[in-house]
Amino acid sequence: MTRQFHRPARLDPEVAEAIEGGEDPAVASELAHRTAQALVGGFPEPAGAPGPESEPITRQGVVAVVAAHGVDAVAELWADSPATTLPGALWRLFLVREWLRRDPALIARRYAVVVDLTEAGPEALARLEAALVEARPAPSPEQLRAALDRVLDGEAGSGAPGLAPLLAATADFLRALTAGSDPVWIEEDTDELAHRVTRRPQALPATADELDEAARRATALDLD
Repeated sequence: MTRQFHRPARLDPEVAEAIEGGEDPAVASELAHRTAQALVGGFPEPAGAPGPESEPITRQGVVAVVAAHGVDAVAELWADSPATTLPGALWRLFLVREWLRRDPALIARRYAVVVDLTEAGPEALARLEAALVEARPAPSPEQLRAALDRVLDGEAGSGAPGLAPLLAATADFLRALTAGSDPVWIEEDTDELAHRVTRRPQALPATADELDEAARRATALDLD
């Protein structure tokens, strides 16, 4: 059985209390959305929100927690959110960023795809040229890591529409890794990054499809 993703608790008491309150599904969903919206920015900040003593969840507050403790201090709130929501999309970006941080050599090997065309005929070469014209270039691991850091550290603040290019670029990156090897993401249930997102069949292309849909929704102002 795939275990729930969990990192060592390094939370302020207020954030820890909010997560404990998240055991109620309705409160958990509200917390997930409010923290995601606050981190990304561009959403109105409500006068009150679920949290300790009904204090509002503000962008300044969430960014301060991330600066002090890392985004994993709030990311667990997003883990069960649907893929087509803002917290669900941020959870997938978080998993990719943690993977890039932990396994850079493995990812670099999977990214460095070499295609041998020495025996390819003219029809195969023509198909390749046509595919290259239509393809979106995948970012390098270093480029993607830097872009993910900016968003997940709360530096971007451009709102959901501004997140769309990163969602699409991450999808392209995951597909590039799949082309170079196989669709497996995390191989073992005991891995600290094991989660229903990372351990399912066809995990990389499935997540890429979800991120593309999230990017479409973000562009259409329908990702919240």
